Amino acid sequence: MFSSYKRAVEETKELNLIPVMNLMMVLIPFLLLGAAFYHIGVIPVSTPTHDPHESDVPVTPATVTANLVLKADAVELTVSSTSLTEDELAALATSWKVKGGAYDLLAIQNALKELKATYPKSNTIIIIPHDGLNYQNLVDLLDHTREYQDGGTDKDNNPTYAELFPVTVFSRFIPVEANSGLNLEGPSDDGASDGEGLTEPPDDGSFEEEPFDDSGEPQ
Repeated sequence: MFSSYKRAVEETKELNLIPVMNLMMVLIPFLLLGAAFYHIGVIPVSTPTHDPHESDVPVTPATVTANLVLKADAVELTVSSTSLTEDELAALATSWKVKGGAYDLLAIQNALKELKATYPKSNTIIIIPHDGLNYQNLVDLLDHTREYQDGGTDKDNNPTYAELFPVTVFSRFIPVEANSGLNLEGPSDDGASDGEGLTEPPDDGSFEEEPFDDSGEPQ
Protein backbone atom coordinates (compact mmCIF):
# COMPACT_ATOMS: atom_id res chain seq x y z
CA MET A 1 0.00 0.00 0.00
CA PHE A 2 2.81 2.37 0.90
CA SER A 3 4.60 1.65 -2.37
CA SER A 4 1.53 2.53 -4.41
CA TYR A 5 1.05 5.76 -2.40
CA LYS A 6 4.69 6.71 -2.93
CA ARG A 7 4.39 6.02 -6.63
CA ALA A 8 1.24 8.18 -6.83
CA VAL A 9 3.00 11.10 -5.07
CA GLU A 10 5.96 10.90 -7.44
CA GLU A 11 3.66 10.90 -10.45
CA THR A 12 1.86 14.05 -9.26
CA LYS A 13 5.18 15.95 -9.04
CA GLU A 14 6.05 15.41 -12.70
CA LEU A 15 4.64 18.20 -14.91
CA ASN A 16 4.64 18.01 -18.66
CA LEU A 17 5.73 21.49 -19.84
CA ILE A 18 6.27 20.57 -23.46
CA PRO A 19 2.79 21.75 -24.65
CA VAL A 20 3.27 25.10 -22.88
CA MET A 21 6.72 25.54 -24.41
CA ASN A 22 5.35 24.69 -27.85
CA LEU A 23 2.59 27.25 -27.38
CA MET A 24 5.08 29.96 -26.43
CA MET A 25 7.27 29.15 -29.41
CA VAL A 26 4.25 29.69 -31.66
CA LEU A 27 3.11 32.93 -29.95
CA ILE A 28 6.48 34.69 -29.71
CA PRO A 29 6.85 35.38 -33.49
CA PHE A 30 3.31 36.79 -33.64
CA LEU A 31 3.96 39.02 -30.63
CA LEU A 32 7.16 40.35 -32.18
CA LEU A 33 5.47 40.99 -35.53
CA GLY A 34 2.62 42.87 -33.88
CA ALA A 35 4.81 45.09 -31.71
CA ALA A 36 5.49 48.69 -32.82
CA PHE A 37 8.80 49.73 -31.29
CA TYR A 38 9.16 53.14 -32.99
CA HIS A 39 7.73 55.25 -35.81
CA ILE A 40 9.81 57.13 -38.37
CA GLY A 41 8.54 60.40 -39.80
CA VAL A 42 9.81 61.33 -43.26
CA ILE A 43 9.60 64.68 -45.05
CA PRO A 44 10.02 64.14 -48.80
CA VAL A 45 12.31 66.75 -50.35
CA SER A 46 14.50 66.97 -53.44
CA THR A 47 17.55 68.88 -54.61
CA PRO A 48 17.48 71.27 -57.58
CA THR A 49 18.91 70.37 -60.97
CA HIS A 50 20.15 73.49 -62.73
CA ASP A 51 20.64 73.80 -66.48
CA PRO A 52 21.67 77.32 -67.58
CA HIS A 53 20.12 76.74 -71.02
CA GLU A 54 16.69 75.62 -69.79
CA SER A 55 14.14 76.97 -67.33
CA ASP A 56 13.20 74.87 -64.31
CA VAL A 57 9.63 76.22 -64.43
CA PRO A 58 7.21 74.32 -66.70
CA VAL A 59 5.84 76.38 -69.57
CA THR A 60 2.16 76.40 -68.65
CA PRO A 61 -0.13 79.29 -67.76
CA ALA A 62 -1.69 77.35 -64.88
CA THR A 63 1.52 76.54 -62.99
CA VAL A 64 3.79 78.70 -60.83
CA THR A 65 6.63 77.95 -58.43
CA ALA A 66 6.60 79.47 -54.96
CA ASN A 67 9.93 80.69 -53.57
CA LEU A 68 10.21 81.05 -49.80
CA VAL A 69 13.32 82.89 -48.58
CA LEU A 70 13.87 82.31 -44.85
CA LYS A 71 15.96 85.04 -43.27
CA ALA A 72 16.84 85.57 -39.63
CA ASP A 73 14.48 88.56 -39.33
CA ALA A 74 11.96 88.05 -42.14
CA VAL A 75 10.32 85.63 -44.56
CA GLU A 76 9.93 86.58 -48.22
CA LEU A 77 7.51 84.87 -50.59
CA THR A 78 8.05 85.34 -54.31
CA VAL A 79 6.68 83.54 -57.35
CA SER A 80 8.39 82.46 -60.56
CA SER A 81 6.68 81.48 -63.80
CA THR A 82 7.35 81.58 -67.51
CA SER A 83 3.79 82.63 -68.31
CA LEU A 84 3.41 85.68 -66.05
CA THR A 85 4.72 89.19 -66.56
CA GLU A 86 7.08 90.94 -64.17
CA ASP A 87 4.26 93.11 -62.84
CA GLU A 88 2.09 90.06 -62.16
CA LEU A 89 4.94 88.31 -60.36
CA ALA A 90 5.67 91.41 -58.29
CA ALA A 91 2.00 91.64 -57.26
CA LEU A 92 2.14 88.09 -55.86
CA ALA A 93 5.24 88.75 -53.74
CA THR A 94 4.91 89.44 -50.03
CA SER A 95 6.95 89.25 -46.80
CA TRP A 96 6.54 88.87 -43.03
CA LYS A 97 8.68 89.99 -40.13
CA VAL A 98 9.90 87.43 -37.60
CA LYS A 99 8.35 88.14 -34.19
CA GLY A 100 9.67 86.54 -31.03
CA GLY A 101 12.04 84.33 -32.98
CA ALA A 102 9.13 82.50 -34.68
CA TYR A 103 7.65 82.64 -38.16
CA ASP A 104 4.01 83.59 -38.73
CA LEU A 105 3.08 80.13 -40.00
CA LEU A 106 -0.65 80.83 -40.39
CA ALA A 107 -0.01 83.98 -42.44
CA ILE A 108 2.41 82.08 -44.70
CA GLN A 109 -0.06 79.22 -45.07
CA ASN A 110 -2.93 81.60 -45.93
CA ALA A 111 -0.80 83.29 -48.61
CA LEU A 112 0.03 79.89 -50.11
CA LYS A 113 -3.65 78.91 -50.01
CA GLU A 114 -4.54 82.00 -52.03
CA LEU A 115 -1.76 81.22 -54.49
CA LYS A 116 -2.96 77.60 -54.74
CA ALA A 117 -6.53 78.75 -55.36
CA THR A 118 -5.37 80.99 -58.20
CA TYR A 119 -3.06 78.37 -59.73
CA PRO A 120 -4.46 74.99 -58.56
CA LYS A 121 -2.04 72.88 -60.61
CA SER A 122 1.01 74.34 -58.87
CA ASN A 123 2.71 71.95 -56.45
CA THR A 124 6.37 73.05 -56.10
CA ILE A 125 7.89 75.33 -53.48
CA ILE A 126 11.57 76.24 -53.23
CA ILE A 127 12.87 76.81 -49.70
CA ILE A 128 15.97 79.00 -49.23
CA PRO A 129 16.88 78.83 -45.51
CA HIS A 130 19.54 80.85 -43.73
CA ASP A 131 22.47 79.09 -42.02
CA GLY A 132 21.23 79.59 -38.45
CA LEU A 133 17.69 78.29 -38.98
CA ASN A 134 16.39 76.10 -36.17
CA TYR A 135 15.55 72.56 -37.30
CA GLN A 136 12.19 72.42 -35.51
CA ASN A 137 11.16 75.75 -37.00
CA LEU A 138 11.97 74.38 -40.44
CA VAL A 139 9.90 71.22 -39.85
CA ASP A 140 6.92 73.28 -38.62
CA LEU A 141 7.18 75.51 -41.67
CA LEU A 142 7.27 72.54 -44.05
CA ASP A 143 4.19 71.07 -42.37
CA HIS A 144 2.29 74.29 -43.07
CA THR A 145 3.45 74.53 -46.70
CA ARG A 146 2.56 70.94 -47.68
CA GLU A 147 -1.07 70.80 -46.56
CA TYR A 148 -3.78 72.50 -44.52
CA GLN A 149 -7.00 71.52 -42.74
CA ASP A 150 -9.91 71.95 -45.16
CA GLY A 151 -12.56 71.94 -42.42
CA GLY A 152 -13.87 68.45 -43.15
CA THR A 153 -13.69 65.20 -41.21
CA ASP A 154 -13.33 61.55 -42.18
CA LYS A 155 -15.43 58.59 -41.04
CA ASP A 156 -13.50 58.45 -37.75
CA ASN A 157 -14.22 62.15 -37.10
CA ASN A 158 -10.58 63.10 -37.73
CA PRO A 159 -9.83 66.36 -39.58
CA THR A 160 -9.07 66.05 -43.28
CA TYR A 161 -6.31 67.92 -45.12
CA ALA A 162 -6.00 69.51 -48.55
CA GLU A 163 -2.80 69.67 -50.56
CA LEU A 164 -0.81 72.89 -50.87
CA PHE A 165 2.75 72.58 -52.22
CA PRO A 166 3.88 69.00 -51.49
CA VAL A 167 7.00 69.09 -53.71
CA THR A 168 9.72 70.79 -51.63
CA VAL A 169 13.08 71.80 -53.10
CA PHE A 170 15.92 73.18 -50.98
CA SER A 171 18.27 75.77 -52.48
CA ARG A 172 20.46 78.69 -51.43
CA PHE A 173 21.88 81.95 -52.74
CA ILE A 174 25.09 81.70 -54.77
CA PRO A 175 28.04 83.89 -53.71
CA VAL A 176 28.96 86.53 -56.29
CA GLU A 177 32.16 85.83 -58.22
CA ALA A 178 35.03 88.25 -57.59
CA ASN A 179 35.31 89.12 -61.28
CA SER A 180 31.59 89.37 -61.96
CA GLY A 181 31.60 93.17 -61.77
CA LEU A 182 28.77 93.27 -59.20
CA ASN A 183 29.24 95.45 -56.13
CA LEU A 184 26.71 94.84 -53.37
CA GLU A 185 28.67 96.70 -50.69
CA GLY A 186 29.05 99.98 -52.58
CA PRO A 187 32.19 101.46 -54.16
CA SER A 188 35.45 101.16 -52.29
CA ASP A 189 37.84 104.02 -51.60
CA ASP A 190 39.66 103.54 -54.91
CA GLY A 191 36.40 103.33 -56.86
CA ALA A 192 36.75 99.59 -57.61
CA SER A 193 34.20 96.94 -56.77
CA ASP A 194 35.19 94.17 -54.40
CA GLY A 195 32.46 91.86 -55.81
CA GLU A 196 31.82 90.14 -52.48
CA GLY A 197 28.45 89.35 -50.96
CA LEU A 198 25.36 87.31 -51.69
CA THR A 199 22.94 87.76 -54.52
CA GLU A 200 19.58 89.24 -53.65
CA PRO A 201 16.35 87.97 -55.27
CA PRO A 202 15.17 90.31 -58.05
CA ASP A 203 11.76 91.91 -58.02
CA ASP A 204 10.31 89.36 -60.46
CA GLY A 205 10.76 86.54 -57.95
CA SER A 206 13.38 84.65 -59.94
CA PHE A 207 16.80 83.72 -58.60
CA GLU A 208 19.77 81.59 -59.45
CA GLU A 209 20.04 78.09 -57.93
CA GLU A 210 23.03 75.94 -57.21
CA PRO A 211 22.68 72.13 -57.23
CA PHE A 212 23.80 69.97 -54.31
CA ASP A 213 25.28 66.50 -54.28
CA ASP A 214 24.31 63.65 -51.90
CA SER A 215 26.69 64.93 -49.19
CA GLY A 216 24.96 68.33 -49.03
CA GLU A 217 27.90 70.21 -50.56
CA PRO A 218 27.48 72.33 -53.71
CA GLN A 219 28.72 70.70 -56.89
